[in-house]
Amino acid sequence: MNGKKITTVLGMVLLTSITCVGAAFHPGDRGTQITEIQQALVKQGMHLAVDGDYGADTQEAIRTFQKKHGIYADGVMGAKTYAGLMKKNMPENKTIRFVNKTEDLVEGPVVANVATANHEVRTIQQALVRQGYAVDVDGVFGPGTEQALRRFQARRGLTVDGVIGPETFYALTGQVLASGSVHVGNTAELNVAPTGSARSASATVRRLLGVAQRYMGTPYVFGGTTPSGFDCSGFTRYVFSEVGVSLPRMADAQYSMGTSVSQEKLRPGDLVFFTTYTPGVSHVGIYLGKRQFINASNDGVSVADLNSTYWAQRYIGAKRILG
Repeated sequence: MNGKKITTVLGMVLLTSITCVGAAFHPGDRGTQITEIQQALVKQGMHLAVDGDYGADTQEAIRTFQKKHGIYADGVMGAKTYAGLMKKNMPENKTIRFVNKTEDLVEGPVVANVATANHEVRTIQQALVRQGYAVDVDGVFGPGTEQALRRFQARRGLTVDGVIGPETFYALTGQVLASGSVHVGNTAELNVAPTGSARSASATVRRLLGVAQRYMGTPYVFGGTTPSGFDCSGFTRYVFSEVGVSLPRMADAQYSMGTSVSQEKLRPGDLVFFTTYTPGVSHVGIYLGKRQFINASNDGVSVADLNSTYWAQRYIGAKRILG
């Protein structure tokens, strides 16, 4: 959001009321709220275990429900999906993973819900097996894994290229991809973690992307700065604050931070800026890699493509905040 012309736009936006109070539910969440969602899905004719664990089966059932009701099928239980399924407003997310997000972000083999580079090939293969594809879980991205992946992409209406980018990886695993892409020839052994200061920066970026992914599906609220609802700069400011980085409130002010980065040298965690409703910088998102970024837009917190006609025409520049 730009710091200019706020009064005029705010007057227009206040005509719309937002009744949702909680962040979205995501793969990895666990607890009685997930059990209630699973029970409602079963009543809708879905076949899944009612175990309180938001796993691949629950994610697939939610996608099926979303497709049936004309909702964007991302497998995330956002406000619109929740209201359609549960017939009531979105509650506060009190699941184990959401409540314990601080503990989840402690460095370890898996940070938050982000796939670290040294296990993402096996993560892909395990997810393909859960989807019913016959692949070896050996950490080697060979022809068998690629063929299964292409079939999965075709089935989900994704670009059929046999490459794991952020969109395909999230659709398959419910996780955020730490590296730019995974393709034939990658192995778990080749993707070793960096050392020294590079390792620290990489860990911070993984935590940042993990926090951002938690809020997929959170509704857009003009002036919103909390998980009850975000606008673009409110979202980026909140996410960066969760990893100890303070950003200004407005998108145009955030553009004055950090180091300028060309599109060719973008890295996950960089801020990408656009001009939308007013001249100059008026929108911001967080780059994920493979030309994808996560942002709070009219669709809520969601992943968008830098190469799309809309965003490509409005792109202004990028800044690197995390070394």
